[in-house]
Amino acid sequence: MRLALIHRSPGEDPPPVDSTAWRTCLREVHFVPSHRIPYEHEVLTDADAYALLLEIVCGLRSPLIGETEVQAQFKEFLASAAARENRWLRQVGQRILGDAKHIRHKYLQGFGAHSYGRLAARYLQGQRLAVIGTGALASQVVQVAPDTTVVDVWGRSSERVLPTRPAGLTFSLLADAGQQAGTRTQSTTLVIAAPVWSADLDRVIRCYKDLVNVVDLRSTDQQTPIIAPVPTVRLGDLLADAAKSDTGGAPRVRAARTDIRSLAVAFAGREEFRPFGWDDVCA
Repeated sequence: MRLALIHRSPGEDPPPVDSTAWRTCLREVHFVPSHRIPYEHEVLTDADAYALLLEIVCGLRSPLIGETEVQAQFKEFLASAAARENRWLRQVGQRILGDAKHIRHKYLQGFGAHSYGRLAARYLQGQRLAVIGTGALASQVVQVAPDTTVVDVWGRSSERVLPTRPAGLTFSLLADAGQQAGTRTQSTTLVIAAPVWSADLDRVIRCYKDLVNVVDLRSTDQQTPIIAPVPTVRLGDLLADAAKSDTGGAPRVRAARTDIRSLAVAFAGREEFRPFGWDDVCA
């Protein structure tokens, strides 16, 4: 089998026929079966596909260069039902993760904050932290909160895995926010770490009597109005801070991309000698 993928912005077009999709907030990667390659547009194959995928997983295609959240999202994708049905794709994915570990160790150690959560840490003020979201981004924010901070997590479903924290964390459904208006009186920072409808966001804001600031980690296309008379820090502000701290990082990024290209060529070369895919290696 050949590695073939289409890289798009979210929601640009219907998914290709018979493809397997990995979706994040910023992108869609559709893995296309070999027999569909001649019928699809903008398909990358073999070394080109491998190099792009490895750059994405290493955080080199992210607004925050070198961030680790996208790698966590790729691991979640490989564990998903859709990916589990494609043994070959999972094997290639594990190879990607191994090469990403090599690239990170060699070129990206100490590169910037590596984490949106760490960038947001300096803005976490007050005695309480309210986080909207239950995914990897929310988890990063919770983990950098001071131990003495009371943490509220808001989400759509209690079935999602919550960010880990030893103590002082409570979970509430967004649907129940309207019943809790004005019930939380401590000084609070609100962090928006997931897409949220304006009505739900407004109801969460009204739960806090002493909201001191808001940190909005949503991408530009996901942002809805924030109705609160407090300072707001947006994702673009955090990325500007990161750019200032990463002076001198460009040579390492270029070296990482050169190494990634070599790894991609090696992947494609090995594939040429295994016409039955990777199953013959792992049998």
